[in-house]
Amino acid sequence: MTVTTVSLTLAAASGASAATVFGFQDAYDPINWTLTNNNADGFVNTGGAPASISLTGGNNGSGGFGTTDYTTTAAAAGTVTFDWNYSSADSPPWDGFGYLLNGSFSFLTDSPSNGTSTFNVLAGDSFGFRVYTLDNIFGPGSVTISNFSAPIPEPSTVLSLLVLGGLGAGLKYLKRN
Repeated sequence: MTVTTVSLTLAAASGASAATVFGFQDAYDPINWTLTNNNADGFVNTGGAPASISLTGGNNGSGGFGTTDYTTTAAAAGTVTFDWNYSSADSPPWDGFGYLLNGSFSFLTDSPSNGTSTFNVLAGDSFGFRVYTLDNIFGPGSVTISNFSAPIPEPSTVLSLLVLGGLGAGLKYLKRN
């Protein structure tokens, strides 16, 4: 590749931006998420997707701590926003809810409540939601996530990189001839 081609490609990549997808669809379709239970028997209900999903934590009777995580990978850098509505048959602080970013848990509530949360991600970051239980008895916590939005690559950015790459190859061909 010529210096011109490399310069054009780097210039296009540095100006890359992200679009936003609304709902659990495209790169954030439920098929692209992973449900993980650790000493829990929680589950996810994706029947409301793309508008919403519901995550229910553990209640396996073990008497010990457990987590139910629902995670995915950020398709682009940008902002993740979602509304949440949490409830539990158990009393606080025995079950709770929050979000995960690269394995770090951010607590949101352990009481029946609702709200809106926002955080930033980089392309390739792991993020998602967690319902935890301290005791795995007396009923699970459950959260409904709605109005979810997250970044996806801007289609024009990918196209720009392809066009610039082709232009660079063409210029190299012309220079040879």
